[in-house]
Amino acid sequence: MNAPPEEGAWLEAADGTRHPIRGSCSLGRTAANTIVLESPKVSRRHALIHLQNVGELWLIDFGSSNGTFLNKRRIHHPIRLNDGDQIVIGDQTLTLRHPFAISKEYRTDLVQRTLREIENVPCWLVVTDIRGFTPLSRSMQSEDLDVLLGSWIFTCKEVIENHHGIINKYLGDGFLAYWPEAATSREEIVAVMSALKELQQRQWPEFRFVVHFGAVAMGGVASMGEESLMGGELNLIFRLEKLASSLGQPCALSESAHTKLGELVPVHSLGEFELKGFQTKCALFSF
Repeated sequence: MNAPPEEGAWLEAADGTRHPIRGSCSLGRTAANTIVLESPKVSRRHALIHLQNVGELWLIDFGSSNGTFLNKRRIHHPIRLNDGDQIVIGDQTLTLRHPFAISKEYRTDLVQRTLREIENVPCWLVVTDIRGFTPLSRSMQSEDLDVLLGSWIFTCKEVIENHHGIINKYLGDGFLAYWPEAATSREEIVAVMSALKELQQRQWPEFRFVVHFGAVAMGGVASMGEESLMGGELNLIFRLEKLASSLGQPCALSESAHTKLGELVPVHSLGEFELKGFQTKCALFSF
């Protein structure tokens, strides 16, 4: 039996086996998963527990045929976990043990450590969002919606990670991903953009994505296996995503991303816009 790390969370099986959780922890039937659940009722890549922000754990189903259940209810989208939650995958029951999550002192300590380790890192940022998620959820059976959303998340995750990107945060019906400039190239970002545009052609479901480049305040909590991203550039990309939504644009580039990519990506100017919280107008481009 593996003991959990001194600071962290773990999943506890019915027989008492403990599975430590650090960063993104995949669950499924194949050996490629962080936690292997040997059961024919478990999909090959079934679900994910993702650590984001400061000590938050989120549960994501990958469109599994038998679903993922949290406290006896099938999950329809990424959902935050709490200490003591019961997760059922196939015929496997796992209990989340996250004792430090309920400690205000522990959370404060994590924030302080994050701030001490902070540095500004030039990064590529991508935000995605499913278009019309609320009406979509009302028009579909919950099981069909689970499979649709889970399959989309899994496929997008593969696109991001196959091109050396990192999903920092799941947003219910989308996610935020990043690439430190020093660890990637313009060509790789273009490849990600092309792959996401190909996924858009499938219309399963329709989604939007925005690409931005800027210096991000990055603080790591190494013992927890996560990076916390902060700063004005994050505020900007989320504002630009809302702007792209209002303009009906399926994909868009910020001005700084357009400048960095140059001739690699032909664009069309959508104009300059005033955004809440920003003193100067911000340009947006479609591609």
